[in-house]
Amino acid sequence: MRGVGRPTPLPPGPKGLPVFGSLFELRRNPFEYMRRNATEYGDIFRVPLPFMDMIAVTHPDLVSAFMDEPTGRYSMAGPGRWATQIVGAAVPMLEGEKFRQRRKMLLPMFSRRHLARIGDVIADEFVKRVDLWSGWADSGQVVDLQHEIAKVTLPAFLRAMFSSSISEDEIRNTDIDIRMGMALAGAASMMMPIPPLFPWPGRQSVPRSVARIYMLARRLIRRRRESPVDTKDLLDILLDARYEDGSPISERDLAMELIILIGGGYETVVASLSWTLALLLAHPEHLAKLYDEIDSLGGAVPTAEDLPRLPWAKACFDEGQRLQGHPINPRFSMADNELGGYVVPKFTVVGAPMYAIHRDPRWWPNPDVYDPTRFTDELLTRARPRLAFMPFGSGPHHCVGTGLAYMNAQFLLTVIFQRYRLHLQRGWSPQHKFSFSVTVDGGLPVNLSRA
Repeated sequence: MRGVGRPTPLPPGPKGLPVFGSLFELRRNPFEYMRRNATEYGDIFRVPLPFMDMIAVTHPDLVSAFMDEPTGRYSMAGPGRWATQIVGAAVPMLEGEKFRQRRKMLLPMFSRRHLARIGDVIADEFVKRVDLWSGWADSGQVVDLQHEIAKVTLPAFLRAMFSSSISEDEIRNTDIDIRMGMALAGAASMMMPIPPLFPWPGRQSVPRSVARIYMLARRLIRRRRESPVDTKDLLDILLDARYEDGSPISERDLAMELIILIGGGYETVVASLSWTLALLLAHPEHLAKLYDEIDSLGGAVPTAEDLPRLPWAKACFDEGQRLQGHPINPRFSMADNELGGYVVPKFTVVGAPMYAIHRDPRWWPNPDVYDPTRFTDELLTRARPRLAFMPFGSGPHHCVGTGLAYMNAQFLLTVIFQRYRLHLQRGWSPQHKFSFSVTVDGGLPVNLSRA
């Protein structure tokens, strides 16, 4: 790591093109582009882009300096916070005291005690929907499992969090709408092309998706107000929640909170689990160990109490997340700051390129190899810096649903492999697709056979 001396105006980095900077190289392959720059320029480097520069930070200790900063000098929403007055604000868009109070409202629904209560609901929905795959088993049909996993996790999340069920058309549309929203966010980072902005008939577009997902959120709210449920769920808690001055969450903010929770509660797990399966299926030695662990449940549907009995499933998922990575986990510098000996001007985007950090040979020997033992060997785990592995962020904006994500992954791996064996297409290997989250490009094509 660079020493901290007299600050210099800008970190080193590629020169880029006039006006466009490194935009085209970044879009071509943001994952390897960031990794190459980290190798060439060190722990802090500058990426020139149109209208602004981005500063990338790859040493975990320096990442902590802006991700874990508690006073608001670095922000997730940055100067774009004005837009929340129009579209509404969810927890990731807030800072300061309002952020603290809103996050506190959500925490009870993601506690270990509550996750234990909803575990049976999630597992039951997983079983019901994964059992529907039996029609493909032993048929030779190629199935895009990434797409099918989305159709499993979304209704399970809605049922567990909101005591609600939605139609198959709504599930399909919500999947489209969440991905469209993430594509728009990816375009805002300049790493993706702008998705369709004009609502032509018969074509998916940003306005159509925004209107449709907002209407779904409003329907969920209206249904609950018209038909209360006996068991308190997340929606009830949000409807009843009050800030410290006694005021409720506004209707606009409530709808946005639900949209963000729906996207974060299922889409990120779809992407990470797809990567886990894509890598795991190519390593039969690790897969055989997972079969043995799952067999120890005796075919029973997993429960929250079984999670400690599934450590290898968790390690397989973590290693999948490590190699999945992400081009950048950004923050806005809200003041003139200093980081690692360099000046960070106000409103500069500062980010952690997780793909590069997760494959840094200083922390990960043979970094491109899928090896879940990295997460079961306590000596290796303790030897790594804390933020050498950061799939759920860190600091004040650390993902509130981390425990739910792990439970979903361990449950779904168990339910799938209790029923089926999955087989990759010969010669196929996963490629990264950045869509704000990181999915498997083109999906996950597999054949299924009965276990």
